[in-house]
Amino acid sequence: METIIYENLEDFKENYIIDFSIQSEYNLLQYLSMLKKKYNSHTEECRALYDKSDTTTFKIIETLADLEDYMPYHAHFILKNNLLEDFNPSAYNEDNFILSPELLGNCLDLGDGSKAQNKTLYEKISIFFSLKKQADIRDREFYRKANGLYEIIQYITDQIEMEKNILLRFRDMPRTENTGENIDLDSWTLFHTIRYNDIGYLERSKYLKDITENYHPDLLHSLLKDLEFYLFIEKDEKEAEFDSEEIEQAIKEREAKKLPIPYLKRTPEHLLTEKQKEMREAHRQETGGTEALCIDLESLLFPYEFFSLYEFQRLIIRKIKELSPEASENDIDISEFKTTKTKSIALLHHTGILEFLRIKYPTISDRQLAGFFEFLTREPITARNQSSQFTTDKNSVKYPIKNKKDLEELDRLLVSFGIKERRIS
Repeated sequence: METIIYENLEDFKENYIIDFSIQSEYNLLQYLSMLKKKYNSHTEECRALYDKSDTTTFKIIETLADLEDYMPYHAHFILKNNLLEDFNPSAYNEDNFILSPELLGNCLDLGDGSKAQNKTLYEKISIFFSLKKQADIRDREFYRKANGLYEIIQYITDQIEMEKNILLRFRDMPRTENTGENIDLDSWTLFHTIRYNDIGYLERSKYLKDITENYHPDLLHSLLKDLEFYLFIEKDEKEAEFDSEEIEQAIKEREAKKLPIPYLKRTPEHLLTEKQKEMREAHRQETGGTEALCIDLESLLFPYEFFSLYEFQRLIIRKIKELSPEASENDIDISEFKTTKTKSIALLHHTGILEFLRIKYPTISDRQLAGFFEFLTREPITARNQSSQFTTDKNSVKYPIKNKKDLEELDRLLVSFGIKERRIS
């Protein structure tokens, strides 16, 4: 559905729910996130068109370049980076510097030039602030004209937060509050902090200890549920930022680099609800038995967006296991492992499983082996043309184990499952 762009908040409020009701591609949170991106993009396009015929910015850059020859480096740096406000205790404005450019010497060190040099310097200072004033006037004019768009963007942002809070209440998952003195964060703020800041493993460990009051089991489980729901909401919102054209472009770029397209793993039949089973069966009948492959948009478009939170999630799970008396040290949570189809096939090579099958069934082909494991795992292998990765030729470009680093990574996985012993160096 083509998105209608409204120019004022009243029209937007009157129509956006109606527009949402006639489409079925998004839930409301996704729809609002998509609208926010559309309006931000539209505002940027409007600004670009508004500034297209204006040369003020280029003149400011040229004047700054000229000033560099007439004043000390640090003074020029302050002007260039718009830091003058911090060095302007008398609160001189642009008009002051235009009429009396020598006043800038009360704010910055302008050096000790000759009379002729100072005259040229003051002329260029006056020109510079005249241009800055023109730019400021143009900015105010644009923001006045685009005020309706900015109001809509702010309204959408507020609606997104409201929708998130509604979902939280609907799921009956109140934010985990911390009562300790070392960290004053609720769970939602903590997740934002870890996601958007360069938070190391040590800091994450401290946060976990503080917010769960020294690893209280109930608080650990509550925090894990909060995190799972946070990821559910935020991934939905993030996916809605990308339209179909951007998704198609990302797919083409991966295909051009001969990289596989990431697909979501199918939920096993026994884990589906009755309604989901009916929907899957209806799809099978519509497509003549063909299974639908859903693209993993996270892996395709923003693979590192939630990376630090996944690490934090694993930290919580490990701590829960440590504190669970019934948990065996050999128990493995396979949900912690996220691997590619190529790496899975590499594991079959590395463990000798494929070699065993070839010895036991000497006439079996690579494609038949691929079909056999496709049948066992219900994962598309032959359809994605990965049969060639079952080759015995280790020099082939299709062979999934390329180097020593690949072997080390496979060994680490095998150690986790107890198939290979951990080396103590």
